[in-house]
Parts: sequence; C-alpha cells; structure tokens
Amino acid sequence: MSPVTNSIFNATRNTLHKWLSLSTGIIILFFCLLNTFMLEQRTLGSFQVALAALNFYFFWVSYHNKSKAWHRHVFIITLCSTAILAFAFADLRAGSIYWLILLPAIFCLLGGAKAGLCYTILASFPAIFIIYYRSDTDSFIQYRSILNFVLAYFMIYGVCYLYELQQTKNNQLLAKMAFEDPLTGAKNRHALKLFFDHFNRETQTLYIDTEWATRLLVVDIDFFKTVNDKCGHEVGDQVLIELSELLQFYADKDNVYRIGGEEFLIILKDASATQAYDFAENIRARVENSVFRASQHQIKITVSIGIAKLQQGHSFRKFLKAADKNLYSAKHKGRNLVHHSELADEIN
Repeated sequence: MSPVTNSIFNATRNTLHKWLSLSTGIIILFFCLLNTFMLEQRTLGSFQVALAALNFYFFWVSYHNKSKAWHRHVFIITLCSTAILAFAFADLRAGSIYWLILLPAIFCLLGGAKAGLCYTILASFPAIFIIYYRSDTDSFIQYRSILNFVLAYFMIYGVCYLYELQQTKNNQLLAKMAFEDPLTGAKNRHALKLFFDHFNRETQTLYIDTEWATRLLVVDIDFFKTVNDKCGHEVGDQVLIELSELLQFYADKDNVYRIGGEEFLIILKDASATQAYDFAENIRARVENSVFRASQHQIKITVSIGIAKLQQGHSFRKFLKAADKNLYSAKHKGRNLVHHSELADEIN
C-alpha cells in the first residue's frame, strides 16, 4: 500500500476511532451505573468506569488530532474485554452475547483485515467457553448455540473483510487518480500538499534546526519550449516521461513530484546541505549526459536545480517559493546549474 493510500486509510480509521470512543464511552458508563446501583455488580461496575474514562481519553486525543496507531489497538482490546466480561457476569438470558456479534466488524474496520482476523479468532475462544460452561439447563442446547454463534460471528467478519478488500482497491485507484500525474506517473501537487501537511503535523521540533533535514530539489528543464516547438508536443511528452523515470530511478518513486509543465520536485530526507548539493549535481550531470529518444528523435536536454531546506511551520506556498527562488538563481547564472542558498551564503 502506498504512503498516500495508507494516509487515507489512517484518516478514516482515526475518524471511526474518535466517534466509536465517544459512543462506547457513553454506553459503558450507562452500564457501569446500571451494574453498580441496580444489579449490585460493583466489581464489574468499577472495571467499566475505568474503561469509560479510557474511551473518553481516546476521544479527546483523536478530537485534537493527537491519536496514535496503538490507541486503536488498546481501544479494541478494552472494548473486547468489556463485552466478554459483561457476557460472563450477566445471565445468558439477558442477551449480552449480542454485543459480541459487533466485535468482528470493529476489529476489521479499526485494525485492518489481518489484525482484525487475529482479534476475531482470539475473542471467539472465551465467548465459546462461556456459552458452553454457563449453560445450566437441559433446555439450553450448547452445541447448536455455539454453532450458530460461530457461524454468525465469523460471517460478520467475512462481510467486513470483503468490504475492506474492495475499499482498499477503490482507495488505491482513487489515490492514483488524485495524487499521480497521468502523463509521467510521478506524484502531483495534491500529493505534495498531503506530504507537506504530514510533515508539519509529525516532524518533531528536536530535528528542525539540525544539519540533517528534509530538503527540496526543484528540477526544471532548460529551454523546454524549444523542444516542443521544434519536435512537437508528443516528443516533448515523451521527454517528460523519460526524465521522470530517470528521477524516480535515482530518488525513489514516492519522492518525485511533477509540479508544473516541465518542473519536477524531489524530496530528499535526512540530508545535509552538502549531500543535497552533491545529489542534485549528480542528477544534473546524469540528465546532461543522457539521450532522450522519442519518435525517431534524439533529444539532448539540461536541467537547472534549486535546493531549499524544508522548515516546519512554513506555509505550502512559502516553502515552494523558497525552492523556486534558488531555481531562478540557477537560471539567471546560465542554466544547467545547481543553486543552494545555504552553500552560497557560506561561500560568500
């Protein structure tokens, strides 16, 4: 699964986790009061009040976009524990078993298909054990009850698994349409904006002002209009495709973006200013020494590259403007050059 698709799934699961935490917290609190004051099951009630508080905490962190992946798994475990304990303590005739039927759907939607299957299987054992050993009447047919429970329980998971599988395919297709450039296969500006938002949200302050940082390389083809005018747009498109493939070969597919007609952007993570410059210079030399073949034409091109350090807290436009400024400096100095403001300041 691509990082973009994974980000979409995480956003969906975080939203589901947020509202499930609130609703289950309210429901558990209601049963806590019921068990404590009406049914006098104070042990169960004490356990439930702690779980209700935990669910409200999960809602709070999700509401403020501070939720972590492990929060969802803790939520799943606590919810499962609550349902099984309620089933174990309550009379079978109370129908507490009905809550267990909901668990496979929650496991699958919150944990994903594989983790959901593990949770579903693990939770089925105590449920079957309780059904079998708590039947204290001859009129209760354990084996039929267990069979019906297991079939319904795993069928719910099967339906949710098929839904999750189809949803994954749909999201991957939508992500490809929304976040990939249809001509070159590189990521587009929408994907870059998504990366930028993730960077601002996740990057820790500890690493912002260090030598090792995330840097942006804006790559622009020199005199690309001349290629289109002399050889036609079909040849120009093929040059863009081959250049994109070259950039993706050296920089990894997930880090290459097409942000304009003949303008690409490369994200270089955990690199010093010198490393970023050397990498950009290597790209520039590779392009200069390559021959791009399209429709019986052999095209030679050069690129200018501007480098900027990505700073947390900058707006999307501001960090693009910083990289473009260095690109224009390379253009003004004669093209087929790499310009990095940090190194330029050191030299000056």
